[in-house]
Amino acid sequence: MAEENKTPKVLIDDIEYDFDALSETAKNLLGFLKKLDQEIKEKRFSLDSALLARKQAVADLKTEIQ
Repeated sequence: MAEENKTPKVLIDDIEYDFDALSETAKNLLGFLKKLDQEIKEKRFSLDSALLARKQAVADLKTEIQ
């Protein structure tokens, strides 16, 4: 069975586009958006870590002053 030529697809606002048919500018913007999404994930993780540490510090303070 011959392998189909599968062009990567991009879904934007529920419309599917062939990645290879996009302009270089569009491809660059997609790369930029991917990088931004990764940065957002990393910042959310950092924020969650800081919130957890703060919660524990408050609990420790309450224990200490009682």
